[in-house]
Amino acid sequence: MALASTMTLAPLGKRMLAGLIDVAALALLSFLAFLLPMALLGVVLPMWGVLAVMLGWSVVPLAFLQKTVGMKVMGLELAREDGHPVDLANVLFRELLGRGLFPAAYLLTVFFGFVAQALGLVAFVVPTGVGLVMLFACSIAFVGALAASLIALGRPDGRGLADLMTRSYVVLAPARRLPDDPDELAELRARRKTVVTRIIVFDLVLALGVPATPWLLTRRTGESPRTRTERIKRKGLEKKFAADPANEQLAGELVDALERAGLADEAKQVIERHRRALEARESDREKLLRERLAKAPDDERTASLLIELLEDQGRLDDAIVVYRGWLGPAPPPSRRAGFGHWLGVRGREVEAISELERALREDPLVPMGHTMLGIVLSRQQRHVEARAELFFALALDPEDEDARDAFDEVTAAVGALSPEQEAALRLTVERWQADAGAP
Repeated sequence: MALASTMTLAPLGKRMLAGLIDVAALALLSFLAFLLPMALLGVVLPMWGVLAVMLGWSVVPLAFLQKTVGMKVMGLELAREDGHPVDLANVLFRELLGRGLFPAAYLLTVFFGFVAQALGLVAFVVPTGVGLVMLFACSIAFVGALAASLIALGRPDGRGLADLMTRSYVVLAPARRLPDDPDELAELRARRKTVVTRIIVFDLVLALGVPATPWLLTRRTGESPRTRTERIKRKGLEKKFAADPANEQLAGELVDALERAGLADEAKQVIERHRRALEARESDREKLLRERLAKAPDDERTASLLIELLEDQGRLDDAIVVYRGWLGPAPPPSRRAGFGHWLGVRGREVEAISELERALREDPLVPMGHTMLGIVLSRQQRHVEARAELFFALALDPEDEDARDAFDEVTAAVGALSPEQEAALRLTVERWQADAGAP
C-alpha cells in the first residue's frame, strides 16, 4: 500500500531529537520511580516502576494520540500507511521489543540498584543464576534493538526494523488532514480531548501505583518502612556473605545488622561460620606455603610468610620449628643472632639466650647479637652479664639507641663499670677486631 498523499515522512534529524527528549525523560522518570518508593517506604518493585513509566510515557500516548511528548515538541506523529493510528498490539511490540524498552527496563533496574547501594539505601546483590542469564539476554536484546534502529540511516524513508515490522511511519503532524466541516472538526477535537483526559488519568493511576503497590505490600506484612529497608539490606548482606564467608568486613556488617534486628543467635552463627571459613582458608594457605618451602627450603619469603601465619594462629612452637628448618644445621652467625632476637621478642628468653650466645661464640662482632643478649639477660635479672654485653654492643656500634637505652637502665640498677672493668672489656673488643671476630 502506498503512503497516503496527506503524509510527509519526518526528517531523520527531527526523529532523533524527539527520541533524545523521550529517552532523557524516561531515564529521569524511571530513576524517580525506583528511588522515591525506596526513600519514602523502604521498599520498591523496580521492574514494575520502570515498566510503568515506559508504558505511561511511550506506549499509551503513541497508541491513542499517535505521539509522545518528544514527538509533540518536534511536530511528529506515528501512523500506518493510511494515516490512521497504529493499533495497541503493534505499538506494544514496536516500543517494548522493537525499540528495546523492555530489556532497557531490566538494565535500568540493575543500574539503579548499584546507584541505590552507593547512596546507602539498599544492599544490592549482583545478579546470579537466572538473574545473570536475564541480564545477559537483555543486554543482547537491547544492543540488537539499537542495531536494528540503525537501519533507518540507510533507508530513504528513515524507518528502522521496528517500523518495518509494525508497518508504521513517523511523519510530520498531522498524519491526516483535519476535516473542513466545522462540526466534524469540533467532534474530532472533543474526542481527542476525551482521549487526552483519559491518558492523563491513566498515567496518574500508574504514577500512584508505583509507590502504592509496595506500600500495600508493607502494610500486608506489618513491617515499617525502616524495618523493611533493614531487612532488604540484611538479605543482601547474607547473600554476599554466603558467597565469601571469610570476608571480615562482610561478616562484621552482617553481625551488626543481625544484632540490630535482635537476632543474636543468627549473629553467633555468622561469627562461627566466619571463623570456620578463616580456618579453612588459613589451612589451605599453610599447606601451599609448606609445599613451596619443601621445594625451596632456602626461600626466605616463603618461610617468613609461613612463620607469620603460624604466629597469627598462636602456634609459636610450630613457627619455631619452621624457623629452625629454614636456618639449617649451620646458619651464618648473623642469621642465628636474628633467630635469637626473634625468640627474645616473643618471650622465649631461655632459647633466645642459647641461640645468641652460640652466634656470638661463632662471631663476636655482631652488634645486634650483643644488644639482644644484653636485653634478654636484663629481663632475666642477670644485670651484670647484661651490662657487659651491652657495653660490647655500644663499643661495636655507638649509634645503637636500643643498646644505649638498655645500658643506661642496667647501670642504674647495678651501677656503672669500674675503670678496670671497662678497660678489660674494651681490650676484649679490640682483640676480636684484631682477630676479625675469632672467639
